[in-house]
Amino acid sequence: MTVPTASANKASAERDPGQWLKSVRATGRWEGSMTTLVETRGFTFRTDEPVAVGGNDKSPTPMQYVVGAVNGCVTVVIETVARELGIVVEAIDTSSQAQQDVRGFRGTADVSPHFKNFALTVNLRTPVPESELDTFKRQVEKRCPAINLVRDAGVDFNLVWLISGAEA
Repeated sequence: MTVPTASANKASAERDPGQWLKSVRATGRWEGSMTTLVETRGFTFRTDEPVAVGGNDKSPTPMQYVVGAVNGCVTVVIETVARELGIVVEAIDTSSQAQQDVRGFRGTADVSPHFKNFALTVNLRTPVPESELDTFKRQVEKRCPAINLVRDAGVDFNLVWLISGAEA
C-alpha cells in the first residue's frame, strides 16, 4: 500500500476537501433505568447513571465516556505524531478530570449542562529531551479531535505535559 505524502494530501484536499470527511456513527437502544446499549462499528458498550439518579450504576455515565474518550484520542494522536516526527515513545499515561455544573442538566439554573473545565495530564516517557518536543506537543494539541471538540465548546481546557526518560 502506498501512503500519500503530506504535500500530496494537501494538494488533493484543496481540490476536493469533502473527500477527507469521515463519518462516525453510533446507535443507542434504551434499556430502561437510565441505561443505553450503544453500538458502533460492531462494538457495543453501555452507559448508565448512579443509583442515586435512577440508574443501575453498572457502567460509566455518558459524560465519563467523554472524559475517557479524550484520554484515548490524545494517546492515538501522540503515537501518530511521534511516528511522523521520529520520536521514540516508551510509555504514555494520561489522566483527566472535568467538572460540570449539574444544575444545567437538572434544569434548576440557567447554566450550560456541559463541562465547565477540563484538565488533562499527559505523562510521556521518551529519551528525547523536553526542550526538543515543542513542535511535537503543538502538533498533538492542534491535531487531537477530542481536545479540539472540548475546546471549541468553550470549555476551559488545561493540558499539562510531564516528560520523563531523557538523560539530564
